Amino acid sequence: MPRRKALPEPRWRTELPPGYVGSWGPDVAEYSRSVMGIELDHWQQVAINRALVYGADGRLLHSRYLIGSGRQNGKTALVRALLGWALTARSMPDWHLLLGLAHDRGQAYRPYSEVLYDLRNGVPRDSRLRLTQYLGIRSDLHGHHREYHIASREAANTVRGYSVDLAVFDEVRTQKTWEVWAALEPTTRARPEPLILSISTAGNDASVLLRAWWERGLRIIDGAEPASGFGMTWYAAPEGADPADPAAIRAANPAVASGRVPLAPVAASIFDLPPDQYQRETLNLWTEGTDEWLPPGVWRRQAASRPDEPVRIVLAADAARSWKRATVAVALVMTDGVYVGVAGELDALREGKGAVPPQQLVALVSRLQREWQAPEVAWTKDGAAAPSLKAWADTMRRAVRPVELTTRQVKSASQLLRSELIGGRLIHEEDALLTDQVRAARPSGDVESDDWHLSVTASVGDIDAIRAAAFAAWLAIAPEARPPRPSLHLTGPRPTREDAPAGEDKPRRPRAS
Repeated sequence: MPRRKALPEPRWRTELPPGYVGSWGPDVAEYSRSVMGIELDHWQQVAINRALVYGADGRLLHSRYLIGSGRQNGKTALVRALLGWALTARSMPDWHLLLGLAHDRGQAYRPYSEVLYDLRNGVPRDSRLRLTQYLGIRSDLHGHHREYHIASREAANTVRGYSVDLAVFDEVRTQKTWEVWAALEPTTRARPEPLILSISTAGNDASVLLRAWWERGLRIIDGAEPASGFGMTWYAAPEGADPADPAAIRAANPAVASGRVPLAPVAASIFDLPPDQYQRETLNLWTEGTDEWLPPGVWRRQAASRPDEPVRIVLAADAARSWKRATVAVALVMTDGVYVGVAGELDALREGKGAVPPQQLVALVSRLQREWQAPEVAWTKDGAAAPSLKAWADTMRRAVRPVELTTRQVKSASQLLRSELIGGRLIHEEDALLTDQVRAARPSGDVESDDWHLSVTASVGDIDAIRAAAFAAWLAIAPEARPPRPSLHLTGPRPTREDAPAGEDKPRRPRAS
């Protein structure tokens, strides 16, 4: 009897929930075998077994489950088996509405069409099983009514009217906003055994929904957060592994490790894919999401500790559009570059308030200006706090030079921040708030043009901190932001040609300092 190949363990996997007594997973595997004609890989069986565990009362113990591996390892086949079983099983969780979700309708339709094929060809014809191409699959087999529909970001609002029992997210890495999740999550709250199952390869930091789930899984594994119904199975190469190492490829691709998928074509993709895409799709490792406005790795590369003895200090302030947050950033000008960081922040939710009052931001700016001894402070000219900040600056007489950025200057500040980071001339504080907002930030247009800015409306979260950092960097660096040089007015008679030193045709003008 041939010896079974040693299979890699998931790099990250949450513990089984306490109180489990069984799982519906073997039933899904049997459906795949008998109806689809597909023997699920060992890794697929283990993953679905854990996702579908139930307690002594027969109810599911997970309400959210995330499964991740490299591309082409059979994640979609696993979903296909789960949905087909859920439409035809005699015994199953208390599910009635099944929903397949994806980035677009075409992606969502793919597993739907495969389930449709399986039911048409692998299940005896029965009037209680109604199969339609586009109007959903309906089943009343065994006296249990079930329906399977699909949705995507284009139809997120239609989801709001549903009561969803099982939602399957295919390639959730493509969800770059919270729009679909905000529509879906409330539809499961009143259901007796809801399960949202997500399958995906790794994304970048723009994959906001997947990133939040994956990081939650890590916190649970580390014991920093209770599971509360969340589980995860995630295969990935070790961090820093040689990308061409067969062991690293097998660690992220259990179908390769089992021998079902040959190693050679998977390994050869290193020559065909860009490095960041190879890292995500073959090694199942995260890459930077800031490549929407910054090249991958630049933000992380430019992190540094705060330097000593700057030659100049400036501050800048910005508030979120909702006024739930506000940030004051500081820029320290050094002889060989500029450092930006967060000088202070206000968070209304943290303080139990509905919004940050503009006067509270003014008070923060005033205090930080004194602490940093910053002679210049910037903010946007059309911001809601601009009148209050301008009134404060007026009371400071000449101790503070206020700089109110125009729309054109806001664009210039965004573009300068990007170019200085890429050029290695600007470093930043290693701060979680800045890093989160860099991930959330989106440009208003093509970053290769000269007509874009970090857009509040296009971004997928608040960006007050990174905008304030951009304003501070602009105030510190941009020639147009520098204070005008004072004029030197002469008194007394002007020197004549005769008075001029030899060799000069005209009088010298004193140089302004």
